[in-house]
Amino acid sequence: MRSLAADTVVWRRELLRDGEGHPVALYAWALDGRTLVVPVLRTADHPLEETLARQLLFLLKRLGRDCGAEIIRITDPHPSAVAKAAGGDDGFFEHDGRLVALLVNVCGTAAEVEAVAGGLARELTVEAAALHEGMPAEVAAVVERAWWPAKVTDSGLPSFMVPIKPRWSTELFNVPAMLLPRSDVLGISREHVYYRSSGHRGESVPARLLWYVSEGPAGVESQMIVGSSRLDEVLIDTPDALFSKFEHLGVYGRAEVQEAADTSGHAMALRFSDTEIFPRPVALRRLTSLTGELGLPWSSNSLISLSKISNELFQAVYKEGYRKT
Repeated sequence: MRSLAADTVVWRRELLRDGEGHPVALYAWALDGRTLVVPVLRTADHPLEETLARQLLFLLKRLGRDCGAEIIRITDPHPSAVAKAAGGDDGFFEHDGRLVALLVNVCGTAAEVEAVAGGLARELTVEAAALHEGMPAEVAAVVERAWWPAKVTDSGLPSFMVPIKPRWSTELFNVPAMLLPRSDVLGISREHVYYRSSGHRGESVPARLLWYVSEGPAGVESQMIVGSSRLDEVLIDTPDALFSKFEHLGVYGRAEVQEAADTSGHAMALRFSDTEIFPRPVALRRLTSLTGELGLPWSSNSLISLSKISNELFQAVYKEGYRKT
């Protein structure tokens, strides 16, 4: 750490503490061309060490994407063993004795994703996995996690749109932004849960989600798609059972989960992860315009409850959310 402080490179050094003030994680990073270099990545022996390591790895991927990086290289010769183990699930692999991951910033066909990933792999003199059109949902989900933020749109991975009230989107995603500080636990977590009635709308796992903030009170930003997530689990059970299992991942209290239940006495929990908040929310008017441009059938009823959408529409909305001009 002293050598980093004395280096000519400006290293960002971050120390995380738990609620009692004990250090639980330490990492440092800097951008070197198109590579995010991480010379220090350590997590302390802690009951939440595995969870924290997974969160840090995704945080590094988000940092890399925001900085325009295409490769993450963890050069720490002694990263935490837990972090090394967690890295395998997120596409990190050993290269020249270091942990490396590709950031494939493409939302397109298997051929388009493979072309970019292959180019990055050749720079590292390694081979990238071959992709093909119509890949099963499970395979595409693994690819999209390993090469995040890649999206393989001609795969069997389905897409859904989920309406959410501004009150809950503010607490889960900080969109619209809240005036009071957001819960640190929710803010750092890469996993969350959202509750709704138990009626099935064709949900399947794995899948992609688009979050549509439904109409709110006057003066509150609403009626816009604010981001996307990966759907990891759909579970139907009694409100008490769901609340007991997912309390730490959601913003609903027990009473709100009970209100989400229908006449069957059951509610549905959607467990999702790796949420991306769009730099440019996609307004309802623009969403309607996109469906028209694509020649897709559209009804405002699609925004009343969770509904399946085409991957073509997902791609159009996703690209719109990241459009720079």
